[in-house]
Amino acid sequence: MGGYIYPPREGYPQWREEDDFNLQVDTRSALYLIETCNPTFVPISVTVETALRRKHLEALRNAGALGQLLARQAEAFAEDEKIGEKFGKTCHKLANDIINFQHDPLCCAIALGWDDGVEISHFPLKAELRDGLLRWVIDADGKPTRIVTRIDGDKFSEFWTETIAGVTQTVDVLTDDG
Repeated sequence: MGGYIYPPREGYPQWREEDDFNLQVDTRSALYLIETCNPTFVPISVTVETALRRKHLEALRNAGALGQLLARQAEAFAEDEKIGEKFGKTCHKLANDIINFQHDPLCCAIALGWDDGVEISHFPLKAELRDGLLRWVIDADGKPTRIVTRIDGDKFSEFWTETIAGVTQTVDVLTDDG
């Protein structure tokens, strides 16, 4: 999860490359990874279109012990971080009941093959450290890089909720039966 090539679409938080914590927290390591590996990047401009919402909490609460734990953690996070207040009312494409963005869950799902509503493109990119930031530039001589360019955020959020609810119920049944 990381990378910044283009800004988020209109209606979502307009984060910049310096807001891309995963790559900017340790730019030298991130640059090494970019130069020596061939990962698929899911940039913040795409992950910002996902949401764990208050409407998902009921399904989690009904999904056994793990689901109940996730619901309690989500409620505590919502109280502490107030994402809904910060962005839900100011970014018209976000639901007012947003609790958090599903940055890492989206990346895990894509890595495991979820592709329903996912668009991946190839860009020739050059990465460089400049002004203390890791910056990417599209350049014809750059390294071909797989970048997720679009997702259906609502479809992913529903998929995640249904998957977690189903998995936690299965875990509870297996645990109860020994």
